[in-house]
Amino acid sequence: MKLTAKKREITGKKVKNLRAQGIVPATIYGPKRVSENIQIDRKEASAVFKQVAFNKFFTVEIDGEKPVKALFKEVTIHPLKSEVLNIGFYQIDEDSKITVEVPIHFTGEAPAVKQNLGFLVTSMDTVAVHCYPKDLPDNFEIDLSTLENVGDSVQVATITLPAEVEFDASVDVNAALVYIAAAQKVEEEPVAAEAELNEDGTPKVPAEGEAAATPAEESKE
Repeated sequence: MKLTAKKREITGKKVKNLRAQGIVPATIYGPKRVSENIQIDRKEASAVFKQVAFNKFFTVEIDGEKPVKALFKEVTIHPLKSEVLNIGFYQIDEDSKITVEVPIHFTGEAPAVKQNLGFLVTSMDTVAVHCYPKDLPDNFEIDLSTLENVGDSVQVATITLPAEVEFDASVDVNAALVYIAAAQKVEEEPVAAEAELNEDGTPKVPAEGEAAATPAEESKE
């Protein structure tokens, strides 16, 4: 995948003029690159991001210079229009380790769900790893077939990491990726008894010392 970008002179509030033209203001930076302002076509950027997300490499060519390998590092999307507003690209240095969120793919079916014992709760859909670019995994697969009872879970520590890949220091290896929660019972609210009415439609008030008839008693009459 390849993106074509241009160096950007416009900054600050004036970038709204770029966005109106379908152009996204962006920056690119890395271990061996000072942060630089660039701009890129919104449709092109959105199409590539849809394919690679945050954990796959692609190339960026800026003003005809030699293409460089990069990752999407930050992407800001308009909450209502779903348009990309800003992008931060990270230029890869093959000799420097990177921290990347790797997607988790869940496979199989949990017996506890199949038997209606509980429902599946996914706590994490990515996990951060630290490694050299060449060792970065595409994803991790988690088998759900071991989840047989309520309370069963799969923890981060169960993921088998490739050689030269480690979890980022921020990751809690004891955290649950997914677990089975008990189904909650829905209690029905008691139906209020209908008031006994007089001939004119007004509620009948029991005489002093007389208790109002219960629904059970009314059914016997």
